Amino acid sequence: MSEIIPEKYHDMLLSIGTYAQKLGLRAWVVGGAVRDFYLGRDTEDIDLTFDGTQESVANFCIKMWGGVKRKFSKFGTYKVNLDNGLHLDLARLRHETYPFPGALPEVTFTKDIKQDLFRRDFTVNAWALSILPDEFGKSVDPYGAKKDIDAGLLRILHEKSFFDDPTRMYRGVRFAGRFGWRAAPITKKLFLEADKEQAPLLISRERFSQEFLKILAEEKIKEIFDFLIQYDLLKFAWPSLTWHDGLLQLKGPYERLGLLTCTLGDNGEGFLRSLHLHKDISHVIKEAWKVEQERMSPLSELTDFQTHVLRAFFPHLPPMALQPCVVKGLDLKESGIYGRNIAKLLVQIRKAQWEGKVTTRQEAFTLIGK
Repeated sequence: MSEIIPEKYHDMLLSIGTYAQKLGLRAWVVGGAVRDFYLGRDTEDIDLTFDGTQESVANFCIKMWGGVKRKFSKFGTYKVNLDNGLHLDLARLRHETYPFPGALPEVTFTKDIKQDLFRRDFTVNAWALSILPDEFGKSVDPYGAKKDIDAGLLRILHEKSFFDDPTRMYRGVRFAGRFGWRAAPITKKLFLEADKEQAPLLISRERFSQEFLKILAEEKIKEIFDFLIQYDLLKFAWPSLTWHDGLLQLKGPYERLGLLTCTLGDNGEGFLRSLHLHKDISHVIKEAWKVEQERMSPLSELTDFQTHVLRAFFPHLPPMALQPCVVKGLDLKESGIYGRNIAKLLVQIRKAQWEGKVTTRQEAFTLIGK
């Protein structure tokens, strides 16, 4: 089944497999990359797994194609970002156990590819193709990935799956929306049970945030939100969070997150803080949210990011609404206005500019009678 691996990835994967074999390692491309190869979809994220220590392979990839690597000791993985734009995840075959529901797994390394595949989320992602030169493209599909992909079915691998890792519930609706797939009957039953037991509350807010941002990055965002609403999963993001048509106008996950923050009104700041984002992106979103709260033209220039978010949230704003106020405090002072009146008059002008009643400096002074 070597024809599953597209030509554009063929030489790179064969080179990696050949090098791994020289080290005495067996090697496979696994998971979502295999699924996407089979579906004829491009991917920039490729997961590779080996039956032994793979650090030398990571170094080989950087030497061959340029890039940087990062090690995650807890799971024995290396993430390699290549200069050609591909992202490789190099892992060792492993078995995972969960000390309690929602916990990060405890890892034991193994030599069994089938055992490694069994730890994954859905059968459609539990598929491996060898990249060794003598068996390049040989399929390992013990749980029926190809069959379920052909049928458009999402099927978990064991009945405790959604409680072991509740992020799989969000991955499930993400795949359902992206591919138009449906849950197998037993999987849907177990999903609804986990939903009723509020399993998503078992995971940390940081892990939820990572999964939610992946949803916000999806092209078919409306279809995915329909599932999130249908199964009442948005409440675990924040109570009262719901769909907004402006999401369709935005592409990046952070812009979409900024829009959702604005939809929550007074609760927006709390929602944003709860996600534990990097302080820089959190600050940019918060500043856009402040403009939504004030609903008057800003005093300083907004970033393109903030303008996109606010235009999506307020699609009918006048052209000048998001431009910096046409009059500054110093302008008012130089015109002979002093004290508290400056602040009050600035608010008056900013509100008028927001509403489209003021577009120039002269119009602003006319408004306040100067």
